[in-house]
Amino acid sequence: MLKPFLISFILLLLSNATLFAQREITTFGLQFKPIISSSIVNTGPQYQKVGEIGFEIAPKGGFNLGMVVRKGFNEQFSLETGINISKRKYNLQITEDSTGFVGNSNFKYIIYEIPILGLVYVQLGEDFFMNAAFGAAINFLPSDWDTFDDYFLHYSKRESWIVPSLLANLGFEYRTKKSGFFYFGFSFHRPFTKITTAGVGYTEKVHPRSVKEKAFFDISGNYLTIDLRYFFHESPQIKKKKKR
Repeated sequence: MLKPFLISFILLLLSNATLFAQREITTFGLQFKPIISSSIVNTGPQYQKVGEIGFEIAPKGGFNLGMVVRKGFNEQFSLETGINISKRKYNLQITEDSTGFVGNSNFKYIIYEIPILGLVYVQLGEDFFMNAAFGAAINFLPSDWDTFDDYFLHYSKRESWIVPSLLANLGFEYRTKKSGFFYFGFSFHRPFTKITTAGVGYTEKVHPRSVKEKAFFDISGNYLTIDLRYFFHESPQIKKKKKR
């Protein structure tokens, strides 16, 4: 009669030991997040027709790369921050109906991010966890951006050099005893305001160049990412009791 009870008691102790091993841990990690462009999150192509000139700006992906610091408070909750660099690519296409002209060009934005997230965990197995996180990110836009060619001028004016945003993610991680944590998930990033206004002018191929037609686009900065992370192994920080 005691045997099932003892087995259950031992399993409970082992389970608590596994959970306790995640308490009071500060872990450092690296992350790489390819950016996915999708009309679902308002990041599809934008098109304007001015006279016989068509202007289109289309996101072409990019990536987010950086360092992550995670502070564990208990078995269910952690706080996460870090610093990332985000590179976002766009394609600019200009067409002219009367001549059949089609011109394609590319430009990119480099933005720095500092996220602050609260994470909640659900243990799915002995070493597998699911977590959901929600918080904010501060985006730093170091400058305005401009590009040009013999048929166009482009200038993206930033809304502000600091743009706050909402940030949420959902993911799964495998925690090893000595080799660190391996994480796979998805993130959604949504600034509170547009990040830039992109102005594009179609120019005459003469000197000095004059703008024949122009268009303006609000760039929202929304994006989805696939999250790949690795956290280095750290031992729990056990607090010592003060001696009386």
